[in-house]
Amino acid sequence: MAMVLLLTASTVSVAPDDCACAYLRACFGSNYLLMVGVLCQINLARLLAKEAVLAPTLAARRYYAVGAVACFMELALKLYMILVLCPSA
Repeated sequence: MAMVLLLTASTVSVAPDDCACAYLRACFGSNYLLMVGVLCQINLARLLAKEAVLAPTLAARRYYAVGAVACFMELALKLYMILVLCPSA
């Protein structure tokens, strides 16, 4: 996963602003990478929410709950970027 993130960052950093999405689509060839990223994010947020419910102390519950909310917010931002900023993806 780290290699994919580095490849994505390097592709976007060398691409001009108006065609970064085209470079990403050409680099990965399909939307399966986006789907895998979204599914991993949903699974991580679900696991953090489960840990928040099962945590023994109030501080641990708060810690996991903040992580779960942050994970769901990041997922919403990713979906926004995919749907609005790259509409033909």
